[in-house]
Amino acid sequence: MVAVGATFTGDIQLNHDFHLDGLMKGNLKSENDVIVGAGGRFIGDVKAKRVLVSGVLDGKIDADRLEIVASGQVSGEIKVRELVIESGGQFVGASQVKKHDAPRLTYVNEGAATDKEAAASVSATENQTA
Repeated sequence: MVAVGATFTGDIQLNHDFHLDGLMKGNLKSENDVIVGAGGRFIGDVKAKRVLVSGVLDGKIDADRLEIVASGQVSGEIKVRELVIESGGQFVGASQVKKHDAPRLTYVNEGAATDKEAAASVSATENQTA
């Protein structure tokens, strides 16, 4: 956590949540959530699971989910799977949607058709030997 009135300059990589109420300039990579509080200002690139902005974020965002609440302002490039902007929230920049990891669809009759083909093949082989 970077508290109100504090300034941090540099890059951070962590496996936990990060909460910013002060000023940070740099790059941040987190395996979890990044929260820019109402008094927070972030300048740089963020890569995280989820980013919640109540303050100001200027830079690139790469996340599964970006939420900009009513008091939040984001400017820059974003690459996200889900984007939520509350009424009053602001976004200025370019956005790109990440593809969801979609599982391969298997049809119900697909397995039954394979079983029927195998049974027909066995039956034909038995008839030829008899």
